[in-house]
Amino acid sequence: MDLRVKRTQKNIKEAFYHLRKRKNLDKISVKELSERAMINKATFYLHYRDVYDLSEKLESELISAIIDEVRGFDLRKSKDEIRGFAEKLSRTIIDHTEEIKTLFSGYEDNHFINHLEDRLKDYVFRSFPNIPNNNEINIALTLYIQGAYHSHIRNIQINPDLRVAVTTNLFMRMIDT
Repeated sequence: MDLRVKRTQKNIKEAFYHLRKRKNLDKISVKELSERAMINKATFYLHYRDVYDLSEKLESELISAIIDEVRGFDLRKSKDEIRGFAEKLSRTIIDHTEEIKTLFSGYEDNHFINHLEDRLKDYVFRSFPNIPNNNEINIALTLYIQGAYHSHIRNIQINPDLRVAVTTNLFMRMIDT
C-alpha cells in the first residue's frame, strides 16, 4: 500500500477516535472529520462511504485483532489450552478497553460485544464441529463472553489481574460442568 494512503487512513482513524471520544456517532460529520484529519471530503469518500462505514470497518479491525490474539490456542488439546484461551481473551479485552469504550459508547455498546460474541462462537464451533447445535454450550458461551466482557468494562477500577483470574476461573468451572 502506498505510504500516502497509509498516512491518510491513519489520520482519518485518529481524527475519528478523537471526535468519537467527544460525540455520538450520529453527531460526527464527514466535513468535521475531514477537517480534523487534514484532508478534503473527496479524499474521505475515496476510502469510506460515510462515518458509519468507517465505524464498521474500525469495529471489524478491532474484533479481528482480538480474535487473532486467541487464535493460536488449540481448544481440543487440553484444559491448559482452554485456560490459556480464556486468560488471553480477558487480557485482550482489557488491553483494548479504551478503543472499545471510544468506538462503542452509548447505544453502540452492545453492538460491539454481540459481534465479538458471534465471531468467538464461530471460532469455538470450528474447533468443535459437534457442538454448534448444543443449546447448553451455546448458552454457556454467551454467558461467558458477554459476562466476561461486561465484567472487565464495568469493573475497570478493580485490578486487571484479579478480573482475569475471576473470569478465567468461572469459565473453567463452566467447562467442568
